[in-house]
Amino acid sequence: MICIFLVTFLDPCRPTPSRVPLTLSLDTFRGIIFVGGFSYADTLDSAKGWAGSIRFNSRVQEQFQAFYNRQDTWSLGICNGCQLMALLGWVPATAGSGKGVQAQLPDLEQPRFVHNKSGRFESRYVMVKIAQDTPSVLLKGMGGAQVCAWESY
Repeated sequence: MICIFLVTFLDPCRPTPSRVPLTLSLDTFRGIIFVGGFSYADTLDSAKGWAGSIRFNSRVQEQFQAFYNRQDTWSLGICNGCQLMALLGWVPATAGSGKGVQAQLPDLEQPRFVHNKSGRFESRYVMVKIAQDTPSVLLKGMGGAQVCAWESY
């Protein structure tokens, strides 16, 4: 991911939840990519540790929530990073409610990642349609497009 940042002229930084309240402020960040493999490999529920260190430290929680509520930010979760975003309540946002805390589902309604029915690793090439009115800065100008993507789980 750092290589992708560098070739796209982004400035990579690798903060840890313990570093955020001590030496780093999320106020200067415009985007966050939560990547997989950061804890216990890419296994189900492995993001719970990182989510707990964010949610149960009020200073860290406040910074992440303030980042989420800003209108000029974006985020992407890959593998365990997507699990983390669900545990933080960042995805999925409820349709039509805008960005911010009001767009979050309550904890008990948040999706959880579970084993697939086969009990094995599965990978498919799928067709995805991007919503016409997507607010995603990463998909800007692509509304209505149908694209192929790999899904692996």
